Amino acid sequence: MRNQIARVVLGACLLGASASAQAPAIRSQLAEQEQHGWSEPRSQAGSSTGSSSSEGGLGGFETWRPLRDSLPSLQQDAEDYTLTNLFRQAHGEFMDRRERYDPDLELRMRWLPNQRINGEPGSFDLLQYDFDVEAPVVISTEAYLLFGLYQYGRHYKTTSPFGSGGTNPNANAEANFGDETLTAAGARFGLGVFLGPSDNVLLEVETSPGVYSDLENGLTHKDFDWPSSALFTVRTLDNFFLKAGVRYNQIYRDAPWLPYLGFSWEVMEGLRIDVLAPEYMEVSWWPAASTSFAFGAMVQGAQYHVHSLAASTGKQSADLQVQEVIAYLGMTHRFNDYLSLSARSGIVLAGDYKLTTGAAAYDPADGALDQGFYADITFGIDW
Repeated sequence: MRNQIARVVLGACLLGASASAQAPAIRSQLAEQEQHGWSEPRSQAGSSTGSSSSEGGLGGFETWRPLRDSLPSLQQDAEDYTLTNLFRQAHGEFMDRRERYDPDLELRMRWLPNQRINGEPGSFDLLQYDFDVEAPVVISTEAYLLFGLYQYGRHYKTTSPFGSGGTNPNANAEANFGDETLTAAGARFGLGVFLGPSDNVLLEVETSPGVYSDLENGLTHKDFDWPSSALFTVRTLDNFFLKAGVRYNQIYRDAPWLPYLGFSWEVMEGLRIDVLAPEYMEVSWWPAASTSFAFGAMVQGAQYHVHSLAASTGKQSADLQVQEVIAYLGMTHRFNDYLSLSARSGIVLAGDYKLTTGAAAYDPADGALDQGFYADITFGIDW
C-alpha cells in the first residue's frame, strides 16, 4: 500500500512538472495565433451580449451554455471529458431551446391590491413573496438530477367587513377573516432522461413535497402536499418542441390531476412562443441579447390547510383555496450571464377563491375574483 501511494504521489509530481514546462509553450502558441489572426477575437468570444454566447442569440434561453465558449479557440478545441461537457455536446442545444428563460434562483415579489370576491363584502390586498432555487446535477451523458428548494408566501390584509357575509362583522373574532399569512415551503426533486437513439425525446419527472398551511396551532398530515409532474418534450423540428404529460397540484379546486399539453416554438431568431396548458402561455421577443419583452397569461394558486382555536371546541381546521388567472406584459434584462431583473404588470382576469379561518362557525368567502391590478418583480441569479 505504501508503494502504491508513493507511485501516485510521484506520478502527480511528474504531471505537475510536465504541465509547468508546457505552459510557456502554450502561451507562446496562443500569442502566435493572435498575431496571425488565427484565434477568435476576445470581443466576440467573450461578450456576454453577443448572440454567439448569450441567451439572446437563441431567443433568451441558453441557460446551460458553459464557460468554455468565452475561451480562445485553442482551449475550445481541447478535449474535455467531464460528464457535464459530454452531456452538453450531446444535448446542449436541446436543453437551451426547449423552454423559455428561467433563472436558477428567483426572488420574487407580487402585488395584487384591492381585490374583491364577487358577491362578498369588503376587499383585500395581497402581497406575495417567493423564493425558488434549482440546481441540475448531470449523472450521465443521457440523464441529470434536479434538486431545489422553494418558499411561497401570501399575506392578506383585509378590510373590516371582508369575510363577514355582511352580517354582524364585529360580533366575534371567528366572524371575520382578518389579516392572514399563508405559506408553501418545501423541496424539489427531479429526474431528466433522454429516451431512444434519436436524442430528441426528453422525459422529466418532478415532485415538490412541502407544507401548505397558515402554520398556526400545530401541523398535521393535512398540511402537507406533493405537487408532482411528468412531462415528455419531443423535438419535432430544429425550432419546435412538442410537450405532453400529466401533473398533480391544487391550483384547480376540483381537478388536482390534469394533463399537460403544449409546445415551445422559436418562430425566428429572438422570437418564441411557449405554451403549457393548463398553466401558462407566453410570447417573448428578444430585440437584443440582454433584453426581452413578453406578454402572456398564467394561472397560479394552491390549497392551504388553516387552523383556529375555538373557546368551546378547541382546535379546528379546514381547507382554504386560492387561484388567480392573470394576463401580463413584462420585460427582462440580463446584466450579465449571472444576474437578471424581470418586471411584469397586468390584470387579474378571474380566479376561484374559498377563504376560511378553519373555524366551524365561519361562513367561507366563496366565489370568483373580480378583475383587478397585478404586478411583480423578480431578481434572478444563474450559475
